[in-house]
Amino acid sequence: MALYGQQIKTKFYINPDNFLDWIYENFKWQQYNPRKLINRYGLSITSLDGGVSGNPDLDSLREYNEQEGTNYGEHSFTTRTPVADYPELKTILDKFGQGVWRSHLLRLDPGGFFPPHRDHREPFIDCFRLIVPLQYTNAPYFNFVIDGKITQWDEGFVYFADTTKEHYLFNGGDNSSYWVILNIENTVENVRMVLNNLWVRV
Repeated sequence: MALYGQQIKTKFYINPDNFLDWIYENFKWQQYNPRKLINRYGLSITSLDGGVSGNPDLDSLREYNEQEGTNYGEHSFTTRTPVADYPELKTILDKFGQGVWRSHLLRLDPGGFFPPHRDHREPFIDCFRLIVPLQYTNAPYFNFVIDGKITQWDEGFVYFADTTKEHYLFNGGDNSSYWVILNIENTVENVRMVLNNLWVRV
């Protein structure tokens, strides 16, 4: 899919205001990667046990595996949590069935950031990234940079993003920034599902 662009808008949509109101009424945010005390919080959409504790699904899997002697990967987290029951989100998840791997909501409070990194280090890419920008996701106050380019998003729409390229995020504003991050198994069927629902058909 990266042949079509590093950031591709689809027709899939979640109403950001309604979704976030529901989240705050029903759930408590957890520290994202508790080994690094940065203003980042998450809520698991999938987890090992269907719970929303964030352990270990919001942790650094590499660091967790090294410390605990485990071998978890993105594919290890396929049990949906109650967060996945939100109707608009569930409709999107159902299109990919069991191909929805480790996925979560992400909240970056003011000053929150991810330093430059790439999401894959293996020669075969076994999953791809779908991203839903929800609120406060655009420059100049929030910067999501992929391959040296500041991205712009239409909030609520689902995007394919090529996060094999170097990217980083920084919240320089006064409001929390909200995102949905989905890891989708890289199969012909799942790729076709995205390509058949692009905002501009290929």
